Amino acid sequence: MIKQTLLNYWQNDNNLSKLIKSFKKKVEIRFVGGCVRDALLGRPIQDIDFAVSCEPQETIKILFDNDIDYLEYGLDFGTVTAVINEKNYEITSLRKDITTDGRFPKIEFTNNWQEDALRRDFKINSIYLSVDGEIFDPFDGMNDIKNNKISFIGEANARIEEDYLRVMRFYRFLGIFQNPHFNSNEFKIVDENFIKMKDYVSKNRIKKELLKMLTNEFIKNSTILDYVDFNLKNKKILEELESWWIKEKFNDGLIILNKCKIKTNENNKKFYSIN
Repeated sequence: MIKQTLLNYWQNDNNLSKLIKSFKKKVEIRFVGGCVRDALLGRPIQDIDFAVSCEPQETIKILFDNDIDYLEYGLDFGTVTAVINEKNYEITSLRKDITTDGRFPKIEFTNNWQEDALRRDFKINSIYLSVDGEIFDPFDGMNDIKNNKISFIGEANARIEEDYLRVMRFYRFLGIFQNPHFNSNEFKIVDENFIKMKDYVSKNRIKKELLKMLTNEFIKNSTILDYVDFNLKNKKILEELESWWIKEKFNDGLIILNKCKIKTNENNKKFYSIN
């Protein structure tokens, strides 16, 4: 699938060509995350993100030397955003997370691609693609994509405690597959941590996940969870968020929730597979 996408023919895109050529002879730069995942799924590619084998100050220098505008708002986490013709490309230095407060980590830069992959959430998001077309897939995320599976890298509870936003991301990714597979124990852990998001994740950040959820073809797989075995019969995450946000008077979020409800009702087929 990748061979049919812009990721393989980046030379044909003036923005990507300028950006990649600026780095290619100096440091290693690879596509990573959602753009690789979506290319493998045959989905439209939204944001294009990169990982690079240099620290942020060198990233900035490369962009500056090549007359590429940039934003520094993610600098504390190793991210510099290149801006070319009003399009943004996040470029993040290889890093490992040292400690975390349940949302934001303290990081340390590394030159090890495996260590960078270890900090990511799900195996399907830990696939790297070199600009020469070579795939680096340390946790066999391509196999998860092939099998319509969502699985954490490492132990689920530990990964969620690092960043409680991963609860919403788990639900969101259920909706990218018509028949998603997942580990039943991981699902239980996700559900048990749902309420804890209130203490660690901002309402606006959850809203952003819902906006991305709206782009999923199988949104009902994300929003209505009905498992008798897990005591989750008729559990509806949109209604739980709605109850919370009504109390908080978070009107912007309630508008997005309503859009998710409408699309969920339209998407009336639901498929699950548990192992």
